[in-house]
Amino acid sequence: MIELDNFLQYCDNQYTNSMPCQCGALCTNSDFCQGAQPNCYACIKRVHSYRNKTVHYNCDKLVYYYVLKHIYRFGAEVFFEFNRIRNDISNWQEIYIASIGCGPCSELFGSLSFWRTLGKADLDYHFRGFDTEQLWVPIMNQVNTCFPNADIHAENQDAFAYYDMSQERVDVIILNYMLSDMKKFNGAQYPNFLANLIVLIRQKRPKYLLINDIYLCISLAASRELIVALKGSGIHYRGIALQYHNYNPSIGLWVHKVEKQPFAMTDAAIVHKYDPFSEVNSIQTIIKFQ
Repeated sequence: MIELDNFLQYCDNQYTNSMPCQCGALCTNSDFCQGAQPNCYACIKRVHSYRNKTVHYNCDKLVYYYVLKHIYRFGAEVFFEFNRIRNDISNWQEIYIASIGCGPCSELFGSLSFWRTLGKADLDYHFRGFDTEQLWVPIMNQVNTCFPNADIHAENQDAFAYYDMSQERVDVIILNYMLSDMKKFNGAQYPNFLANLIVLIRQKRPKYLLINDIYLCISLAASRELIVALKGSGIHYRGIALQYHNYNPSIGLWVHKVEKQPFAMTDAAIVHKYDPFSEVNSIQTIIKFQ
């Protein structure tokens, strides 16, 4: 996908041409970072550490590295999730997607790549991405320029407030590595998020809710709470749960294990130095509303 290559080239330029980290006490690795590490992955690993519940993304250099390291994998996971409902979507003339907590919009690249495999036009693809984290704004602004023929808007605002004021339809809601992040860092707000999500589903009556997340106890707990909330709401749906990650008895099985899928990178040379992941490795929940 040439648009993804161009986007990653932009991120690579921003990362390599920026000054070394000068975050000081605000850095996620304040004891030793400040440009002393060979790259930002040490900081990312600390943010992603299971025991960490307080330190979040707080450096623009770090988020560019995050994109270059992760976006191929996260986008491919969403591609394969859409592919599991291919027979249904192939009959659609248009698609309207709402991604909540989109960050760098990896799900945009995965879902639009899938849409094209159906022989569908970019003009019939509509994407709204929402993230309230300010650090993602320059990246989301760049994303908005990637596909001139598609209807794409990544917004630094609350998704629920946006749709309260919008008449736009929603066919698919995507939660891509969002539930675990919210549960981990804003757990007290999670019940309120679920309540707002139920309201949005009632209001927009989407056809699908697609969840893609990391294989950890916190992700399984967050996904189960969402399903409990759906059942309690009386909304009719059918759900399929699966996992690509190898079973870990200390975490548990997310229902149905499927084989990991490798994916081809269109221009691996751009991100080779960032050692990107080469296979999908998440848990997924596909919810079809009746």
